[in-house]
Amino acid sequence: MYRCVRARIGRLTEGEIHRATTLKELLVEIRNGYALFSPVLITVHPDAMYTEESTTGRTVTSHLEVDWADEYTREYADEEYIVVGSNSLQQGLDKPVSIGRSRKCDVRVENDSVSKSHASIVLDRGSGGYFVTDEGSRNGTFLNGEKICPNQRTSIWSGVYLSFGDAVFVFIDPPTLRKLARLARVG
Repeated sequence: MYRCVRARIGRLTEGEIHRATTLKELLVEIRNGYALFSPVLITVHPDAMYTEESTTGRTVTSHLEVDWADEYTREYADEEYIVVGSNSLQQGLDKPVSIGRSRKCDVRVENDSVSKSHASIVLDRGSGGYFVTDEGSRNGTFLNGEKICPNQRTSIWSGVYLSFGDAVFVFIDPPTLRKLARLARVG
């Protein structure tokens, strides 16, 4: 797993271990100079995704101007995240990052509905886009609730819900994380 990564610049000194475990803590570290070059998967609890309270709150206040960064980070601020791949500008995601239950996977998801080798995520440096591929998993990979075709590369973007079996995550790319760190009230 890639949860603990080394700091590159800023107030965290070279070699110091990055300590954030929640999105809010990560955004504070990024704001303070931590360089993150890899995307993250933010854990989403399925029962919290569509609660009546959050839906009503959004409906009632939809006529007001919304600070999207603040709203977004408030919803997931206390959720854990997983860094997808090695946090290296040079290494990047040129190679697919494997996701699954197996210890051999780069990103390990401990959930019985996740296959040993479930999916992979890769960055296409030519287009700058991220892609997910279901590796023929038993329970499928879903993009915003829609099942993707096995063994077919599918485009993903920041804010998309990715489900590996019953394990649900929000995918956030590094530029969006930097923007959230600048704009959101997380301190």
